[in-house]
Amino acid sequence: MKKQTTLFIATALFALAGCSTSVPIKNFEQNLIPQTSKIINNTADVETGILKACIQLGWQCAPVSEGKIKGILNIRTHQLIVNINYDKTAYSINYQDSTNLNYNGSKIHRQYINWVTNLMRHIDAEMI
Repeated sequence: MKKQTTLFIATALFALAGCSTSVPIKNFEQNLIPQTSKIINNTADVETGILKACIQLGWQCAPVSEGKIKGILNIRTHQLIVNINYDKTAYSINYQDSTNLNYNGSKIHRQYINWVTNLMRHIDAEMI
């Protein structure tokens, strides 16, 4: 009986260890702006597309300077702040700061990746 209990506890601990809530921090560099043969985006179009995508997803985004937007996402007690740098051909989304996302310098809450990739999908959709 003791052997079974030990085996059960070891299995449970192994399963819990696989449910990590942190992932390596990643910046999303040089994502190409989708171009079609009929639409040629300029920098103002890219800025407008990024801002529209932010609004659709509940991000608070505002231009900081030409080619740079600051994005803030507030969800429950979590806050994520990113810098979105762009030109007419590409954009990058870089981590700036966060609250309650367990950032330790190299890892962050696993939802970070989902939130940013969802924003990227919406930005790309706005550019088509």
